[in-house]
Amino acid sequence: MKKTITTSSWDAELNTDVCNTYNNADLTLKLRLGFNQINPPSGAVEGTYHDYGDATAPTRKIIRWTDTSWSTWKTNFLQTARQYWHGKFWLVNNFDELSFDVKGVKFRPNIWCRFELTEANSKSGMAHHAIDVVRLHASEHWFGSHSKLYDSLDTRKVQKATTALGKGIMQQAHVHEIGHLLGLGHVDEGKPHCPTAGNTNISACYGITDKDKNSVMGGGMKLLPEHAIPWRRAMINFTGKGLIATVADWEAKMQRHYPRTEAEIKANKAILSRR
Repeated sequence: MKKTITTSSWDAELNTDVCNTYNNADLTLKLRLGFNQINPPSGAVEGTYHDYGDATAPTRKIIRWTDTSWSTWKTNFLQTARQYWHGKFWLVNNFDELSFDVKGVKFRPNIWCRFELTEANSKSGMAHHAIDVVRLHASEHWFGSHSKLYDSLDTRKVQKATTALGKGIMQQAHVHEIGHLLGLGHVDEGKPHCPTAGNTNISACYGITDKDKNSVMGGGMKLLPEHAIPWRRAMINFTGKGLIATVADWEAKMQRHYPRTEAEIKANKAILSRR
């Protein structure tokens, strides 16, 4: 059985046809991005562009995209972002959902979280999000980007924060921005120093402890179970069971959990290997 959800932000597919005693159900979030070049005006080779696309912000030197540089950047973006988010979570099925029989034994599958990232023409209406991209001049090492405006360095690791001991915290900005497009906020959103009703782009929202600063939704590259919320939301949507606020509902794990029998469920046994 395959079910799909279509939203303006992403699509999802739940596939139970793959289930057996070793394989869980597949849940694939699908994100289609349309990329638009930002070039110097009037065909110029060089020009400037404002941080964040804000006319009141500082300008940075940019250069014109070539066919080769544009194709290379997009390919690298799509491949590395997908690799980062794909297949990293398993959702533990704590509801009597999606069960199947194997030789008279009832199994309940868990959910493997997959991710599909593809390019779509931003003008065709097929893209979930349209992304503008500037190509920075070699003299520029920083640009004010956001979830809908990227720069040519966003796929490289750059220092975004510093630990309490003064060690640099590195991040590839594009994997952070994909988190936003999937519906994740900054790591400290909702805490007293980063209220959701305020400016969630201030530095405190990226974390004030080393753990939070290192989070991918802070200033680092650390993926954590809470980053599976987009997949948990999709399962709640598919089944009508569970609440995001209840961590045990479709609880996210970062280790493979095999399908369980009814006896294993009653014993509250997590099956991490099946021989």
